[in-house]
Amino acid sequence: MTDFPADVETHYRRLAAQRQWPPETESAFRASVAWYRELDEVSELRQYYEYVDHEGLVDAGARWLWEAIVVDHETVAVKQIEQDSSGAVRRYWWRNIEDDAGGLTDQALDLTDPGLTPVSRSTFSALWDSSTDK
Repeated sequence: MTDFPADVETHYRRLAAQRQWPPETESAFRASVAWYRELDEVSELRQYYEYVDHEGLVDAGARWLWEAIVVDHETVAVKQIEQDSSGAVRRYWWRNIEDDAGGLTDQALDLTDPGLTPVSRSTFSALWDSSTDK
């Protein structure tokens, strides 16, 4: 059993019960969360990216921002912000890797995607810190 803070433990126990995961699924999920926690806690250089849905593919005007590190030559998100067109913000990281609305991407970021642009740490942090879902 992975040692998570009490609030995180409660969140993931509730999620497992709600989704009726068998023990092996819950174990794999917890291992994934522990891996993202470990990545978030390392002192690797952070990179920050943003994607804005200008075309209305999902939600015209919606934004996604990521804090990422390089792992085995891939850019892996350790934190993600989703801001819908109404301005509502959801945050995903090891403490809340997923919920009923979405989750932290499990795919490496494709830095060649023409819609993905670098942003500053302060841009990411300002939106992350302004979120009420702490």
